[in-house]
Amino acid sequence: MIELLGVGVQDEQKAWRLRKACARFHPGTLSAVVAGAPADGAAVLDALSGRRIPEEGRVWVTRVPLMRETRGRIRALVGEATATAVFVTHRSVLWNTRVTRDTVIARLLRLSHRGQEQAALSALAAVGLARRGGDPLVALPPGDRLRVAVARTLVRRPAALVLRDVDAALGPDDAASLLGMLGRLVRSHRLIAVVSLASVELARTHADRVLVVAAGALVADTPGARPPAAPAARQLQGVVR
Repeated sequence: MIELLGVGVQDEQKAWRLRKACARFHPGTLSAVVAGAPADGAAVLDALSGRRIPEEGRVWVTRVPLMRETRGRIRALVGEATATAVFVTHRSVLWNTRVTRDTVIARLLRLSHRGQEQAALSALAAVGLARRGGDPLVALPPGDRLRVAVARTLVRRPAALVLRDVDAALGPDDAASLLGMLGRLVRSHRLIAVVSLASVELARTHADRVLVVAAGALVADTPGARPPAAPAARQLQGVVR
């Protein structure tokens, strides 16, 4: 479980992007964060992924408190996948997914070359790309490249996944397909997944819960696939499209 307990995050100008936020994220769930300002949504993901140590409150990731001494451990527990992930595009999908022999992660996991390949194949199967491992990565469309980024993160055995601005990077159909895959993945692997989205409709349709951030405050936390209560709906319509 990941917990945000009274968390506040400031930007570089010392303005509060998040104040006194409290939320719990459980294994086997996909949560969507929708924000009126991208920086507000980023503040939530930065806090729960260990990218930023909050200026107020406390973050707990699988019972580990986020602080300077534990930040590296938190960053290992929470994997991030982005549409801008760096790949060697002329190499195969499998090559780009596999943890290479000389990486720190491979040494920590004590994976042999064969073990690395098997872990990568399993991760590709989990994201629906089992048959594409031998293809050059350059042949994949953007939606599938993001799936490869997710698979590469899965190889590291994280407890949670964070994906940023999914629908800003992909078209509506690709974003919906990716979110559907993530929903199945978190349930089958008992992972925590948190994504930031611009579209509330995508969030409502595909996430187990929708968190809405406006003016630095967590103003709604509602189940997915259901319309929120009237006050939350009015707040939500005012900050998202």
